[in-house]
Amino acid sequence: MEEIKDLSWMSQVALGTLERFEVAGYSVVAVSGSKGATYQYRLLFFEPGAKAPFYAINLEHTILGDVILTEQLGSQHHTLEHLAQPQHYESFRIKALERALSYLSTLKKS
Repeated sequence: MEEIKDLSWMSQVALGTLERFEVAGYSVVAVSGSKGATYQYRLLFFEPGAKAPFYAINLEHTILGDVILTEQLGSQHHTLEHLAQPQHYESFRIKALERALSYLSTLKKS
């Protein structure tokens, strides 16, 4: 699968890894951004043996201060949900994994 185009994940993995785990046969790295960064949290999904993620779910802050849940797949990046308030990591993780499991299940059927 095509790697996500936003390469900021590399420094986030090096500086802000929260946890690593596996879901549906994919490796997942959870990262946090620095204060004031666009990405507050991200779940990065890697195919077995891959060095770059092909999929990401992000908790982002827009330049207008909105909090949004976004999804990246290759060169695609789109908004899933506008959130009323900032999220703690645990709340983000639940939302992100629900969405990811829904998406990843479509890949297994292909």
